[in-house]
Amino acid sequence: MKANSTRPTSDSVEQFCERHGISEATFYRRRADMPRAIKIGGQLRIVDADEQQWIERKQEQAQGRAA
Repeated sequence: MKANSTRPTSDSVEQFCERHGISEATFYRRRADMPRAIKIGGQLRIVDADEQQWIERKQEQAQGRAA
């Protein structure tokens, strides 16, 4: 569970994929359409703010298709 603080938090690619119901293979195959990942301590991490921006972008795309 993430700590409740003012510092940015992040999750691993594995955690991101589990949360959104996609495979890691799909994440890497569709890398250009995924949130930005940064390397921290040798592991790719997705900062919460980048994940939120990705979600908002996906919602906008879905609304555009529905219109």
